[in-house]
Amino acid sequence: MKKLVLSVAGALLVLTATPKIGRAVAPQPSMQHQSNPQSKTFSGTVMKEGDNFVLADTANKTSYMLDDAQKASRYEGKKVKVTGTVDVASNTIHVETIEEVA
Repeated sequence: MKKLVLSVAGALLVLTATPKIGRAVAPQPSMQHQSNPQSKTFSGTVMKEGDNFVLADTANKTSYMLDDAQKASRYEGKKVKVTGTVDVASNTIHVETIEEVA
């Protein structure tokens, strides 16, 4: 009886110590979108608010903080096209490019 209990205990120990092998689960599409946001293009006028620059879109009555003051400062008061990703929580565009539009 003692040998049987030790054998069962040993088998359980081996089974719990063996790493589990399973198939990988792909992330859900919504999770992929959040971890790798897509670049978008926004149009509006660059304006200075305090120490920050914002992109004011009067057509949609929205404005976004621009995270790159150095790039944005060259376009203050001008109509531009900004390409970047939006941080919805802070309403900030992470600027990739800014181009003046005619």
